[in-house]
Amino acid sequence: MRRNILIRIGYILIIPLLLMAIFTLASTGFSFASSYIVLSQTMLPLVMAFGVSFTFVVGIFEMSVGAQVILSAVVGGILCRYLGFPGLVIGAVGTGLLCGAAMGAVYRFLKIPTMVISLGMLMLFEVIAQALTKGSGYVSLESEISSMGTPPYNFVIAGIAGVLFYIIFHKTKFGHGIRALGCNDYVAVNLGLNNNKLKFKTYLIGGMFYGIAGILSICYAGSISAKMDLGSLSMMFPPIISVLIGLQLKNIVNVFPVTILIGAYSVTVLASGMIAVGLPAPMQDFVTGIFMLVVMIISTNSAKLGKLFDRRKLLNRLNKAAE
Repeated sequence: MRRNILIRIGYILIIPLLLMAIFTLASTGFSFASSYIVLSQTMLPLVMAFGVSFTFVVGIFEMSVGAQVILSAVVGGILCRYLGFPGLVIGAVGTGLLCGAAMGAVYRFLKIPTMVISLGMLMLFEVIAQALTKGSGYVSLESEISSMGTPPYNFVIAGIAGVLFYIIFHKTKFGHGIRALGCNDYVAVNLGLNNNKLKFKTYLIGGMFYGIAGILSICYAGSISAKMDLGSLSMMFPPIISVLIGLQLKNIVNVFPVTILIGAYSVTVLASGMIAVGLPAPMQDFVTGIFMLVVMIISTNSAKLGKLFDRRKLLNRLNKAAE
């Protein structure tokens, strides 16, 4: 039993360990000693990935992730000036919930396609964040509060988010409902699940995690800058790749928060490694895009690949038996 657990852990660690080995050999500025720093940098995309997971499981491709995180951080940063750290928490998480509720309401009552909702709300959230900064596009925190974005505080915040995610996704009626909806929405609806209500809740709960990510974002840098002209769009890619990797690793270890952590860590190793190697920004985007495509291809065709491997195993057994 213990040996089987160790083997499974080894399997899910292959991707990050392989990436770390590649960049350690390719650059003198990157090594396995950087693991702790990389882990600290992983906390933000990890919490964002928790939020993305809910919408992703039910088939919603969420593009406004970055805009929600930035808007939550901006509102939290403004309230922090008057109420301190409690103001940051209330402002960021409250704004995330409001953003999720707004998107869920638009989907539920206006029946607009989710892709259109996501893109439209992304632009709206960017404009609101810019307006709240009174045109400066910049909100900063005092150093005492910004330290909450550094170890060990960011680990604590991300850990709390991970526990919340585990309970909601694995232990609640809502979590069972969205998994059923993601597997087969037609069957799930015929069994009595309310499709619109569940998707509204996925937006709402996802917004809560984006609010928590907003806290980590503004605390880690000590400030937050509002984006315009879809500038926040690129922030969605690390959490989406993390979720895709997590879904595949979930077949090996059925603890979704842990497999998402491995996915987020892998993405952060990739980003940090490319910087250490000295790749220019366009090349970094190219490599990240290729990495995302590979992950999506494997994720989309996992069932076919599994059947192919099973067929090869069967043929090998038949050939051995014939010999």
